[in-house]
Amino acid sequence: MSTLNSAQEAVDTVANEAIEAALQQTFAVGGAIINNATGEVIAAMHNNVLMPFPGSGTPYFLPHDPTAHGERQLVDWYYDNVAPLNLPPPDQLTIVTTLDPCAMCAGSLLTAGFNVAVSAIDDYAGINYNSQFTFPSLPPKIRLQAQATWGYYGVAAPVSRAYQGSTTAPVFGGQYIDSPAYFLCSSIFSASVNTVREASNNSGLPPDQLQNPANLPATSKVRQALTALSPFALTVQSANPRDPGAELAPPLLKTAQQGKVFNSVALIDPFGNLLACLAGAEDKSPIRTAFMETTRGYALMRWTLMNDPDPAVRAEAGQYLTHPKYGAFVFLYAPDPTTPQAVMTFGAYGSTMEGPVPQSYPSNLQYVLLPGNTTAQALSTLAQNLPPFYTQSVQVAPAQVLSQDLINAVKNGV
Repeated sequence: MSTLNSAQEAVDTVANEAIEAALQQTFAVGGAIINNATGEVIAAMHNNVLMPFPGSGTPYFLPHDPTAHGERQLVDWYYDNVAPLNLPPPDQLTIVTTLDPCAMCAGSLLTAGFNVAVSAIDDYAGINYNSQFTFPSLPPKIRLQAQATWGYYGVAAPVSRAYQGSTTAPVFGGQYIDSPAYFLCSSIFSASVNTVREASNNSGLPPDQLQNPANLPATSKVRQALTALSPFALTVQSANPRDPGAELAPPLLKTAQQGKVFNSVALIDPFGNLLACLAGAEDKSPIRTAFMETTRGYALMRWTLMNDPDPAVRAEAGQYLTHPKYGAFVFLYAPDPTTPQAVMTFGAYGSTMEGPVPQSYPSNLQYVLLPGNTTAQALSTLAQNLPPFYTQSVQVAPAQVLSQDLINAVKNGV
């Protein structure tokens, strides 16, 4: 990897990643981990939300992983490699990105403790969407953390934007970049965003055209993939997919016992089938929470099946596997709204939806229990303070499950 000497060189490096993303037909955003002390580029990545299946030739199905934003990938890459590569701790590194991080990526970066440096603003989904460096979407303590460790590079004339943020924590803090680099980072993303969001949000049949996966035979490759993802897949069915009952308690509780953090998240399809129920993998990375594992695991499984060499398997996957916006996510425990993981989780839910969610009561973002002394109002307030994309388009609205039987069954099993 190269060694950089200025903010200009850092932004030029990540802008090249954004160009690679644009050529891949995904969100045109790029990022890199840079050693503050040496300027060394440790790793560079771009967005992979849409990605052709390796070696498939014709890309049958591009929606790959809704969480595969450059910054989130870099955080997980770091934890995969910190020991074998003997990397410095996150507070000695900076993740430089072409675009203001979304709620998911901001929560990921703040959870891990990286310094952050940004080129362009995203006034719809970016955590600094108001361009004021006040971070109104973040919980108060986390807001202070961001203000102490993040920076937005200044932009020279004719843009003439002043530097915002810490001048000591991010690499090349206080420095400026030229206007062409800034406009490249901004315009290349703007050119990609609507097309990618439409491709992601419309990547599944509506419920009235779906077929029930509970009817698939044991030999079905789709059924086998679901079972491989989660042993509880298709073993539980709720009469109302938005109103699961006590039948969901055993999978949630048994799955939660498998993780370092006692929590799990279930995904239910429009037929009421439990498609997946996964715990977190926080022992591998602090951002690999139960929700991140569930939404990412389901998406990667679906992407793999939809690109299977056998056209019959591809057709079956399309007919039986729903887009999550038509189902419901159910958390054993809601995220703690005072933490960056909660911002990350709501952001990841927004990225999973990547657009409007069919509005029907109750919400398709549900939880059984609240953690600690958390209140439902605090959780709702966090959701309501998110950037406009999450409040206006996705309309993130966490709600407790309606079934008192499910709540009691979980309480009795905890």
